[in-house]
Parts: sequence; structure tokens; C-alpha cells
Amino acid sequence: MNVAVLGVGNRARKYLSCLPEGVMVCCLVEPEEIRLRQAAARFGVPPEACFSSAGEFFAAPLPHIDAAIVAAPDRLHVPLSLGCVERGWHVLLEKPVAEDESGYRLLMEAAGKAGVHVGVCLEMRLHPYFKRIRELSVRLGRIVSIDHTEHIGPDRMAHTFVRGLWSQSEVSGPIFLSKCCHDADFLLWLTGSHGVGEVKSSGSLTLFRSDRAPLGAAERCIDCRLERRCPYSAVDLYSRRGEWISGFDVPEGHTLAEVIGRELKTGRYGRCVYHCDNDVFDTQLVTATLDGGLHLTMRLEGTSEREGRSTRIVGANGVLEADGGRIKLILNDLSNPVEEDYSALNDAPLHAGADAALVRDFFESIAVGREPSASLRSAFPGHLLCYKAGL
Repeated sequence: MNVAVLGVGNRARKYLSCLPEGVMVCCLVEPEEIRLRQAAARFGVPPEACFSSAGEFFAAPLPHIDAAIVAAPDRLHVPLSLGCVERGWHVLLEKPVAEDESGYRLLMEAAGKAGVHVGVCLEMRLHPYFKRIRELSVRLGRIVSIDHTEHIGPDRMAHTFVRGLWSQSEVSGPIFLSKCCHDADFLLWLTGSHGVGEVKSSGSLTLFRSDRAPLGAAERCIDCRLERRCPYSAVDLYSRRGEWISGFDVPEGHTLAEVIGRELKTGRYGRCVYHCDNDVFDTQLVTATLDGGLHLTMRLEGTSEREGRSTRIVGANGVLEADGGRIKLILNDLSNPVEEDYSALNDAPLHAGADAALVRDFFESIAVGREPSASLRSAFPGHLLCYKAGL
């Protein structure tokens, strides 16, 4: 199969590392010259098949293309995917699918009309820990309620949603959609729910704002006398610990250390978290009624000191609690209790193999003509919940 890749950022590079044998990258679209050049060298894509804009790509004479991987910025997901499906290409699409319900339905209709499949990158369905939660939840019988919390730790929150590219709702959409659409998908997939009834939502930006800055906090971490004690220090995150740096592009003739140094001095990622231009919420509470009266509560905690998810599922037969990789199932009759520990997978690469499984499933599905496991159709209810949550 020949595959075009639209957007060669961090997520696309992870998916490309998982390509099955026989899947060849034939075209690349990426506005950042460094990323485009490095990807072209890695996959042997000739200059005439490398494009700096989607307009240039779609207007060019192209080789035969079977499928496309779309991992561009969120607001481009629908227009780029439409350009692909209208040409008869299958699409592996990074989440979230669309900024709103109308865009999602438009893409679903176009894919159906073209007779192609769109797989959505919802890796929680294929992660061993979350798959096990779903398997065990069957023993609960009819599920009555679910309480789920997404804890966004200091590193992820600061890098992505305060300093980073998902910090402004006008550009990237609401944080609940961008961060929790895969959580919503997992919970609805777990319960088999397709209907989303009343949804209530409330949220706010409580911490990462200028009036919450500690006395004496500087505009940039590198200049701040409080930096050594701050859990959101960019100096500590990028320079001392060397984490969250895979998205920093290194030009030829330069080193990663030099790039980090410039970022700390003048770039967006060197700013104090209390003095950024972010506006997405750092806390949000969403409640929803699903099929059969099932009550769902979801919390987003961007001010958390921990990273991970905690879930409590109450069923007619008992309770399942999952937190940080540990699962505990207690049935009402106290028979066959379960305690399992998957915490060793928390830092495993490629989401503990879920990314590789997702890519493999997509290409296997289009090879045999079936829907991908996380198809546009099956992923719609989870996205719909996020759209109804709004804000």
C-alpha cells in the first residue's frame, strides 16, 4: 500500500514507526521545513513528492495512493480528510475528528459516499489496561453509573495546554474535546452506549493566570528566582530532565541543547505558566445521561499533581475501581474478587503498544474491506458527548 502523510509532527512520527511491512510512505505534506526534510530522508521520499502545503499537494500530479495519515493541527482534520476521501483514499485520522458536530457529520457522509474507511486514533480501546477494564466490567451486569477523572499532571498541562499549541480554545478548540474525547469514547465503548441524552458542563481557568502568580515570579522561567521550587519550571522540564522535547526541531548544524536554550530565552515554551496567553480551562466537570439511564460523571483536573486516570464503575452486581494502572473488582456476593496491577505499563512506549495495534488494525481492515475497530461511525457517540459539553 502507498500512504500519504499530512502532518509530520510528534504523533505522526509515532504512527509511522509502527507501519506494517509492505506499507510505503509515498508523499509527505508538512509546512515545517526541518520536519519535512527529516521525514523525507527517513522514508526515502523524493523531493517531487514532498509538499509544504496541502493546496500544493492536492493540486499536484500524484502517484497511486491507497490511504493517508492525517495528523495535522486539529482545525485542519476535516478539510484535509475530505480532500483525501473525495479522491478515494482511506484515512487514519488523529483525534479529535472535528471541531464540531456538523464537521464530523460532513466527513462521515463524504466517506460513506466515497466508499472508504476512516479510522480514528483512539488508542485507549487497544491499550491492555483499558481493554482489561472493559473485559472485567461485563461481570458487573447492568452498569448504573460511572465516575471518571482525567488527571493532567504538571508536565503535560504546562507543556501542552498552557505554553503549548492547545492553550487557546479559538485555535485548538475546548480542552475537553482535545484531551477527553478518547476518554469519552472509551467509556461509551465500554458500556455499548450509542445514545447521549442530557449533558451538563461547567469549567473554569482557576490556576494558570497572572493573578495567581507567586509574588516575584518572572515572565520567563530562566529569569525567575522561584524556578527551583516551581513544579512547572521549564528549565527543569526541558533542560535538567530532558522530557517533552521530542517536538523541538533541531536544524542542521545545531544541537538539541542549543534549541532548548533558545526556547527558554525567547520561545513560547520558556514562559512562566502564570504569564502566558492561555485561555482553555484547567478544571471541568461534565455529567451526562446515557442509554438506559446510565449516569456518567467526567472530571478534568488540570491542576493535579499526578498524571493518569481514575474510574469507578457501579453495576447491578458490584463495583469496579481502576486507578493508575491498578484494577479492583468487588462483586456484591463477594465471589471471585479481582485485583490486578498494570502500573508497569504507565510509561511503556507507544501507549504500551496500543499505537502499534491501532496502526496495524487500520491497515489490516482496509486490506480485507472491513471497518477499522475505531471507525468514524463507532467513535461518533464519544465525540458527540464532548460537543454537547461545549465550553
